[in-house]
Amino acid sequence: MKRFTLLLIPLFIFIVSSSNLLLTPLFPFFYGELVESTRADELEDVAQQLNQQQKQLSDLEKRKEQLAQAIASTSLSLAQISAELTDAEEDLAKIRRELTKREKTLKQWEATRNTLIREFYKQSRVSPLEVILSSDSFLDSSHQLQYYQDNLDALRKKIIALAGEINVFKENKAKAEKLRNELADLRNQYSSLLAYSQRQFSSTSAQLTQVKSTIKNLTARQEQLILEKFAQTSQSETVGDKEPISTPLPSPGFSPAYAFATYGYPHRVGMNQYGAYGRSKAGQLYPTILSAYYANTTLSGSCDKSKKIKVDGYGSILLEDDYLMGLGEMPASWGSSSNKGMEALKAQVVAARSYALNYVAVNGSICTTQSCQVFLGPGAKEGTAWETAVNATCGKVLKYGGSTIAAYYASTAGGYTLSSQEVWGGYRAWALGTKDFGSNGAYDGPAYGNSPWYHKAWGSRTGSGYNPWMTGEETADIFNALLLSKYSSNYNKYLSPIDKSGWSMKRVRDELSKLKIKSATSISAVVTTFDGKGNTASIYLCGGSYSCGAPLTFSGKDFRAMFNLRSRGTLVVWTTLFDLIRP
Repeated sequence: MKRFTLLLIPLFIFIVSSSNLLLTPLFPFFYGELVESTRADELEDVAQQLNQQQKQLSDLEKRKEQLAQAIASTSLSLAQISAELTDAEEDLAKIRRELTKREKTLKQWEATRNTLIREFYKQSRVSPLEVILSSDSFLDSSHQLQYYQDNLDALRKKIIALAGEINVFKENKAKAEKLRNELADLRNQYSSLLAYSQRQFSSTSAQLTQVKSTIKNLTARQEQLILEKFAQTSQSETVGDKEPISTPLPSPGFSPAYAFATYGYPHRVGMNQYGAYGRSKAGQLYPTILSAYYANTTLSGSCDKSKKIKVDGYGSILLEDDYLMGLGEMPASWGSSSNKGMEALKAQVVAARSYALNYVAVNGSICTTQSCQVFLGPGAKEGTAWETAVNATCGKVLKYGGSTIAAYYASTAGGYTLSSQEVWGGYRAWALGTKDFGSNGAYDGPAYGNSPWYHKAWGSRTGSGYNPWMTGEETADIFNALLLSKYSSNYNKYLSPIDKSGWSMKRVRDELSKLKIKSATSISAVVTTFDGKGNTASIYLCGGSYSCGAPLTFSGKDFRAMFNLRSRGTLVVWTTLFDLIRP
């Protein structure tokens, strides 16, 4: 193995003292360990790696610019943008891991360089005369002087080489960190594009997609029926400017009666508005509330009352005093001293400000409906507790990777928020699922926020009014229809609601009998189990041919899909967390 050594020979000078002449070593070479730690071939190898990293980082910089243009111009599909962005993030992560490994080497090099600089300084202060005087003859003195100059030059080159590679390392590290922040910003812009696409793809359409992912071979008419059922039961996705009224369950008018109640509404991603209200009532401050719903984010920003935002139909208006002061996403009444919801209002303002800035950064302007954020008009909520919340949080936004996030929120999560990956299929480090419970239950439940949509049965068996109850035979029929569907998806085209030309309940049972499959003819019990993450895991029915020791069993996902296809009227199960209720 070659070693980078300085061939310093012992140099001597005569030093005159009061007693005698002493032959004293001028430059004893004392750093063997130092030389060992800085082998020439090691320096060369690492230099090559650093140079390669420089090229990789430059290539990543170009890819980042191309992605930025693609996002701005929407020249690529969202799937293509996501795939290329993920590749760039993974490549950068590899480089950053390698830089981290080299961190210790860098520190050793810096220490070596500093030592060499000190030695160079000492040696460079020796004059040629001193070197000549340390020799016994003129020939020796010439050789000594040449050795001295060669070694001094080698030392200088060593210092320059080390300093150069240290600078390259630091430049690579700085560029990698800059790229990391820029890619995070692009990821947020992509998230906004995805969110916009998903907003355009309404909640009712999303419900149809979920049914189609489970139940195959639906007819166009069946798809239309599913869309109509959800459209007729849909409500505002957020609480809105005025708190919705809780509708009590009516008397079914028959017995036994069954209904399926949903926890939460509609998508449960991001901040749970009623949960934020419940947390505020429990004494939590708005930074704590925000951190509960938006993982891995930082709360930052300074107040700038002159900042403007472009709003559809209004042009460029002041962000703080016009736009935010006119949002109708949460009731100002929550901020009264008796309601104890001021911290929820502050959290909502920060979320709304973050969402708006992220949205406009991608789309240029923001719409004024719940497809974006409900805007009542410039300054519409001045003089209310909402104004206090806007002023108290002026300029504050949520950031991830240095960029403002698209801070999603919805009315009610039913005790569990879900990740964006689970609901929409796009991972976001700040939109993760969480259990939203306090010591007395769910924060949006009866003990805290008391959302009317915390545990609600949706729709009506008659198609009008509010009557979510089903008979025992109708309830068993959902299980029987699912049995038939599981046997063959070719039966699905016959499993429309009975009141919409679907097979009768008897026809379904008869077909199961032909296939020698036991049907559910009566109900002793229906039990649901949860996965602890905000979803109904399984549903069990026992009664008639199915004993409680060996019940008829389906996954929550499959049962929900069949329910939303087969149930009569406008009966629907809105979210993946549901259970059975009895009067």
